[in-house]
Amino acid sequence: MSLVYVYAIARRGSASPKDVRGIDEGAVRAETGGDLVAFVSDVAESAFAEVPLNKNLSDMVWLTPRAVRHQEVNAALAAAVDPLVPLSFGTVFRDRAGVDRMLRDRAAEITPRLDALRGKAEWIAVVRRDEKAALAALESGSGVLRDLRAKIDAAAPGRAHLLSRGLDETKRQELRASDAGAIGAAIASLERLGGRLFREPLVEDAGGGMIARFSVLAGRDDGSTLSRADISAWSGRGYALELTGPWPAYRFATVDPA
Repeated sequence: MSLVYVYAIARRGSASPKDVRGIDEGAVRAETGGDLVAFVSDVAESAFAEVPLNKNLSDMVWLTPRAVRHQEVNAALAAAVDPLVPLSFGTVFRDRAGVDRMLRDRAAEITPRLDALRGKAEWIAVVRRDEKAALAALESGSGVLRDLRAKIDAAAPGRAHLLSRGLDETKRQELRASDAGAIGAAIASLERLGGRLFREPLVEDAGGGMIARFSVLAGRDDGSTLSRADISAWSGRGYALELTGPWPAYRFATVDPA
């Protein structure tokens, strides 16, 4: 038995790229409902029904190649179809009738998203901090730290000990303020270049020195424009801004178009 897996939604009349293969090599096709069309393929019920899917989502060996294929299908669709609302991994329906009902029932919700995404793509902007360089810059440039060290040096032993205990916390506070400045510079630069930003939540101690991650909605051909986003004033303090894309607009397919 098979189920119907949905990758993305577009306006009726949008043609699926030829010879695109979906998850587990299923052929991607278009299913129409009302004024919308869904791009779908068939998947095995034994893997994608609710109970097995919930189990498989925690199996990275099973999940990874299928999540990659989901992304590849939507990338191929985004290159050929405009506008496009990409869906998250694991959107499955019992049959074609279920897809048709979804398209008709959610048309009032999906149509404004298509309007907002016409000609647009999603870019990912990441602010990274080299902690060693950032701390070195604080040590040399922070008046607060200089004043505290001077007080420690001039204080009697007992007082110096108490002041020293607050030094590490002061460094953390100064580093947080420095992070906020670099992130603010990135936001201002990206917005000046016409991007619409959504700040993504980060897990604590995100890897690679990442201190902020943004989804940026901009024109599909705006890569050269966005690449001019500049936080060079912060580079000497250990900060860098990285940009990747264009990607299908996953985040902006789910947030309020307004």
